[in-house]
Amino acid sequence: MCGSLVAVALVYLTLAADMVRGRAPLQSAAPVNVATPIVNVELTPEWDAPLSHPRPIDRSAIPLSVKTIVIDPGHGGEPGATSESGLTEKEITLDVALRLRRLLKEEPFEVLLTRDTDHRLSLDKRVSFANENKADLFVSIHVNSMEPHTIRALETYYVGPTDDPTTLKLASRENKESEYSLSDYKKILEKIYVDARRDESRALAKTIQSQLFHSLKTANPELENRGVRTAPFVVLIGTQMPAILVEIACLSNDDEVDLLTKPDYRENIALALAQGIRRYAHSLTLAERKGS
Repeated sequence: MCGSLVAVALVYLTLAADMVRGRAPLQSAAPVNVATPIVNVELTPEWDAPLSHPRPIDRSAIPLSVKTIVIDPGHGGEPGATSESGLTEKEITLDVALRLRRLLKEEPFEVLLTRDTDHRLSLDKRVSFANENKADLFVSIHVNSMEPHTIRALETYYVGPTDDPTTLKLASRENKESEYSLSDYKKILEKIYVDARRDESRALAKTIQSQLFHSLKTANPELENRGVRTAPFVVLIGTQMPAILVEIACLSNDDEVDLLTKPDYRENIALALAQGIRRYAHSLTLAERKGS
């Protein structure tokens, strides 16, 4: 029943999206040296223009910082996407999340994982874990499966509406265990269309996406930068902090599967995620300094 309700909501969002916002043109990312610590996030393509309401406040007005980060390894218990060779989404996301926690250990952050073993965790519990621990950032890690199998797509999502059929299909698949009921419909729409977190979630998504693409492009030259997009994922709707969902690879592509079996490539993914998080946190610190 809940899955049907989410499907109904997604159909509504498809019809409503055109009335709420337009689409920004896809931009091509310029190649940047992997060793360069700073990349131009403005070159990251966006499929959806950010909504203008509510109007964001100047960051310098209320100094903010990142103290607690929740990393969410997608799936667990059930496999998620699976390659023809048997490699599963759940094992890749957990491996990358554990590496990311290790890399951020020396930073002034408390890093928490929604799961650190192979066990099933509902979408609702993932959201509750982040909210109850008062996380400042929420990063959900996933691995995609797409048609045609030649696609090697890298994309990052933040909460919002979409009219893209592929994104809606992905959201429906990821939201199939949603515990929302019809009585939550108004709350869902408010979160998707007027959520005050959207600007910070967008900034985090662009930083993570640009860092991942420029870090992985050398080892994966056919990687396609699909940029940042909006989508009504349940884990992004329910969390109360800036939140993103990143699709780090495609298990439907045999070449990417081969890369994902290599520890060095998974380490590079974790390194890029860590660098993106550091850059975003540093941007908050810079905004505070400029305002002082």
